[in-house]
Amino acid sequence: MSRRLLWCYVAAGALLSLGVSYRIATQSFYVGSDEGRWVYPYFWPFAWHSLVVLAWACSITFATCALPLKLLDRHEWVMVGAWLVAALLVQGVLRGLTPFTFEQMFASDGANSFYNPTKHYSTTTLLTTFDRLRPTFQLHAQSNMPGKVILVSLLRHLSDRPAVLAWLVVLISNVAGGVLLYLFARDLFEDRRTALFSLILYLLFPAKLYFFPLLNTVTPVAALACAFLLQRWLRTRRVVYSALLGVALYLLVFFDPLPLVLGLLFVFLLARAWISEPLRGKDLLSQGGVAIATFAATYVLFLTIFRFDLLATFRATQVAAAAFNATVQRPYGVWVGANLIEFAFGAGISQALIFCAVFIVAAGRAAAAPRGLSDPIVALVLGLASVLIAVDLSGANRGEVTRLWIFLAAFFQIPGAYACARLQNRAALMVILGATLLQAALGTSMIAFVLP
Repeated sequence: MSRRLLWCYVAAGALLSLGVSYRIATQSFYVGSDEGRWVYPYFWPFAWHSLVVLAWACSITFATCALPLKLLDRHEWVMVGAWLVAALLVQGVLRGLTPFTFEQMFASDGANSFYNPTKHYSTTTLLTTFDRLRPTFQLHAQSNMPGKVILVSLLRHLSDRPAVLAWLVVLISNVAGGVLLYLFARDLFEDRRTALFSLILYLLFPAKLYFFPLLNTVTPVAALACAFLLQRWLRTRRVVYSALLGVALYLLVFFDPLPLVLGLLFVFLLARAWISEPLRGKDLLSQGGVAIATFAATYVLFLTIFRFDLLATFRATQVAAAAFNATVQRPYGVWVGANLIEFAFGAGISQALIFCAVFIVAAGRAAAAPRGLSDPIVALVLGLASVLIAVDLSGANRGEVTRLWIFLAAFFQIPGAYACARLQNRAALMVILGATLLQAALGTSMIAFVLP
């Protein structure tokens, strides 16, 4: 794709994002579907104060963008650290736009029902008797695997204050998720600039900002850990990474099984390695067997020590999820389309449009010749498109995907970062960030994404 065409898509994405932001300001854009029986309501009218906060957020972001990129070659982790600090400041500034504090959100059973159970039961009790206790929990804790409530219980060893726990969740999402995404993109593209831009967009994409400090913002950490370990194994062929991948897959299901649909992306990454490196069938079978073995060993370990049966609990939560869709009567057909619109909103309008543009080019290259999959951006976007289509058509989630698909939106930042890196111009990144922050500021200040 030519530089001129890339710039056109960056500009078009920014303009489309500005249009959506205007409609948020006038309360004429709704996240969700009335026909589908779920909409995030507005709780506050537009206030000019939100633009002042936006100006502060943009000032911090653009000032950090001005850091010389040569620093990335000489002091890679200094640059990464600078962005982690800058993003935390921006997140704190934007969070001040809501009428509720982090403490109120985190301690609320309605918004975050993973906190209260930890006040009544120890970590060991929560794990060993989770299936018996689960029906007594509030909705979100009741319909989820135990990973989220166990994480909160472990964090309470550091602090009992909900406000502190909330910021610990933000730090885990930022630091662990951001570093893993950076490493995954760096290994896949062998390009630090694409990796850095991916990190920046990950730290500031709208859905993540809207739903801090809920535990859904930590789900990308588990998903990115699996993606990073797979890509590192494909690159090095070291058995330690396949062994760790098996453990990471267990923990992913333990925390949130929905990202298992990323297996379709992993298939495309494996196909890329098979075509370009090449990947021997013997290595795939033997080291894939190692991953299966470590998954099974972790399963047996938890079953023996904690009497926790991962698969039995997984089946029970899936039944509960299906019953929820039937109870609230959200029609399947409506959400097949509405989910995609809501997902694009949560991932960032500019990022979604750039993804579509890159996908069209990637699909054409793959159709022209199978070796087109050897290009990392082709394998990535085709894999992500497959994941999006599969999770959408499954009907597992009908609405609320701004929150539930945060893990997938994290990966959708990479094509936008790739486009900015190809342009070799930080102005493109700043255009996307400016439009994204405007959408995030207005949405945070006006839409009731998190209600205590």
